[in-house]
Amino acid sequence: MTRRIASRFLVLAWMVWLTSPLLAAPPGTTQVPAVIDALRTRFGITDVSTSTGSVVDVGGLVALQRTLCPGAVLTGGFYDWRTVSRYRRNAGLHLGYDIAMPAGTPVRAGWPGTVVSVAPWTEGEWGLTVRSASGTEVTYGHIRPSLSVGDPVQAGTIVGTISIDHMDVKMRDLAGNYVDFGGQAPGSGSSAAFASFAADSREAQMVTWLVARNSLETAEIELEGRRREKASATLERRRLESRLAELLEAVPLMARYVEEGLVARADAEKARSDLTATRQALAQLKKRQKESPNRIAELESQVRSARSRQAAVERQARQRGITWSEVTGFVNGVVARDARLRDQVLDYKRDNQETRTRRISELRQEVREGRQNLEELEALYEMGGLPRREIEATRHRQQVLEAELKALGG
Repeated sequence: MTRRIASRFLVLAWMVWLTSPLLAAPPGTTQVPAVIDALRTRFGITDVSTSTGSVVDVGGLVALQRTLCPGAVLTGGFYDWRTVSRYRRNAGLHLGYDIAMPAGTPVRAGWPGTVVSVAPWTEGEWGLTVRSASGTEVTYGHIRPSLSVGDPVQAGTIVGTISIDHMDVKMRDLAGNYVDFGGQAPGSGSSAAFASFAADSREAQMVTWLVARNSLETAEIELEGRRREKASATLERRRLESRLAELLEAVPLMARYVEEGLVARADAEKARSDLTATRQALAQLKKRQKESPNRIAELESQVRSARSRQAAVERQARQRGITWSEVTGFVNGVVARDARLRDQVLDYKRDNQETRTRRISELRQEVREGRQNLEELEALYEMGGLPRREIEATRHRQQVLEAELKALGG
């Protein structure tokens, strides 16, 4: 009973995904990849919301923070002299870099790893340390952490928010020595990717929102695609297991029938071949299913990161009085003035519509054939000639096909 309920829930979840606006709605101009890429390049907006790489130096780290806070600036360098303050009991050298940003601004990790420490620094301020696979540790200080010890981190993951007015970033190697990851002189943290617009550019803010929103949609589509594959694999595994059970029972019987002259040897050989192929297909499927949860977990983490980025960027945009309709109007205006972009948008939408039309045609044919096949199998099942698992798997596949056809407007 529990397995049957779980199976129906799985199919229901798949059908809900198939009928979601993300799948059914035709793309708007703000979703065309060529438009996103053109605007991102024009305004120097770096898309790192789902990146699994890492920055190279402090200049790259500053550029990373500017994807959420265009005004982020490097204000403190490695080996700067610091006097006694609320942060230091003794005067001495500063063994990290300071990046100034307003309170509440989300902070992005520059390197992948795992959170190994979340320690209070002073009232309302913490230091969060991420250790990489090589043993290098990076601490992001003066922040309010949003992660806990043990959480995985990718480059671009939001680790917390600025407590007051800046964050302090320190790096140590495997031996515990502080590392100067500057790569350039302190104070020169500006990146060429951001030199093409002013920090207070309204257009840059709109493009940042556009890129963040598009990144979230892309991450969600990939995640749902993986979940759909998982649902499909579950149904296919049930079918293969049912087929395997039938063949394991049939092959020995057919071998005996061959000896008795009741079955042709070619039919027995085909049954043995089917048994081998079914075993191999089931083994490969089980391997994919074993790998699937890890990939889905990674994608879920990327979606959370992209959603957090989108929320932060949208909040900043709305604080400046920017609405999404204004972003849409801005994008449409850019496309209207650029003949090359306009052609790319038309080509993309045309290809999308052709793909949609072709898929609807295929689905209609599959649904018609599926209904006919299901009627025949239902009759066979009523006569006791078909296992319950087989007929349920066929019903589920038919439901999924009809749900997809409905979602596409067919």
